[in-house]
Amino acid sequence: MIDIENILGKSFECECGKTHTIPTKYLLYDDDAILKVPEILASEAAGKSIGLFADVRTYEIAGKDVESKLVADGFSVQTIIVPDPPEGTPVCDDKTQAKVAAQLRSVDAIVAVGSGVINDLSKWTAFDRNIPYMCFATAASMNGYTAANVASIINGLKTIVYARAPIAVVAKPAIIENAPYKMTASGLGDVLAKPVSTADWVMNNFLFDEYFCDRCTQMISKIEPKYFEHPQEVKTRKPEAIKALYEALIYSGIAMTMAGTSAPASGGEHMLSHTLDMMWLVDGVEHDMHGRQVGLGTIFASALYEKILTIDTPACVDAPSAIDRKFWGRLAGTVEEQYNLKNPHLEIMKRKLSDINNWRQFKSVIKPRVRKPADIKNCLKLADAAHRVADIVCSYERVLQAALHMHEIRKRCTVVDLAYVLGIMPTVAEEIINEWLM
Repeated sequence: MIDIENILGKSFECECGKTHTIPTKYLLYDDDAILKVPEILASEAAGKSIGLFADVRTYEIAGKDVESKLVADGFSVQTIIVPDPPEGTPVCDDKTQAKVAAQLRSVDAIVAVGSGVINDLSKWTAFDRNIPYMCFATAASMNGYTAANVASIINGLKTIVYARAPIAVVAKPAIIENAPYKMTASGLGDVLAKPVSTADWVMNNFLFDEYFCDRCTQMISKIEPKYFEHPQEVKTRKPEAIKALYEALIYSGIAMTMAGTSAPASGGEHMLSHTLDMMWLVDGVEHDMHGRQVGLGTIFASALYEKILTIDTPACVDAPSAIDRKFWGRLAGTVEEQYNLKNPHLEIMKRKLSDINNWRQFKSVIKPRVRKPADIKNCLKLADAAHRVADIVCSYERVLQAALHMHEIRKRCTVVDLAYVLGIMPTVAEEIINEWLM
């Protein structure tokens, strides 16, 4: 375990051989969070000109008060309200980022007031301008607050843009506790991905010698039981459970920043959500919140691992060598580029796991990392979070198609690719959905 307070804003050497750097200097979860914003900016920004990003909801919840406090303390504030598109709430994509960046005049720092999209747009814009930014969080809805990366859509592909972590993330408990419950339940779905993402990271380390840091995987171990073992307390908004969930999301972001990759918190389970998002770009059918979709993806990926770990002697086969261009339509070229980069790794995976000794060793290192799909589903169910296809207002066929194509969108291997090499995908996709997601 890491004492978070002692590493904020510092660099330190780790047993993994890497020197970790934490750009975030302040984490505040306090009733007086709004009062702290000017103090932090006064010490971190080069001047007193501030850009404030919010949407119409977060501006009313906290943005207006943050703006007033900054003005009262002598700051000049340009507030940019990211507009809702016709189909719903704001999205983080290359077009939206270009629009808000064009509106923003020369400022010394940016303050994001909101959650996922607002934080990502602020992070991206601040990085491009080489200025600091901080976030006033409004919901325990996702794990990207303290991450250096931005989850964005570029040229139609859901991808990662590497930027810089915030100098501070502050939040007022009452705002986090009373956020729309759908957002809180989304955060639970996002953070429950950890066992699958960790197992996938171990897999890539084992098969391809990818960098791995066990310390990063243990960041939330101490607080995880407070929400995983007591999901009803998340549902009833018990302060201790909501705080634990919020901190777990914050620490997961720090783990990604430490590792320099999204691997500690994002693996095959996230691919289902990303694929549903990308399908929307192809056919215009609306998708649900990221974490709600990730919750279903985690159940699916956990069920895949459960089946994989029952295999005594693998009969490895060739994974698909190409993507389904017809399915991806106008995104086919972008998706194909990613998959072509993965093909050599699929060959290595097949070769190594065909060796029975490698297979036995692989199972021994993966098994302790995986959580049963029943435990994941039960936690989400008791928390009244999305755990069935019907919960994300999505058709059975659409989820099935996402499950059958989600291996195509990333160059990095996940449990889904492993299942293809072992010959159990695509056959088990429908079986798992019927057993676990209906």
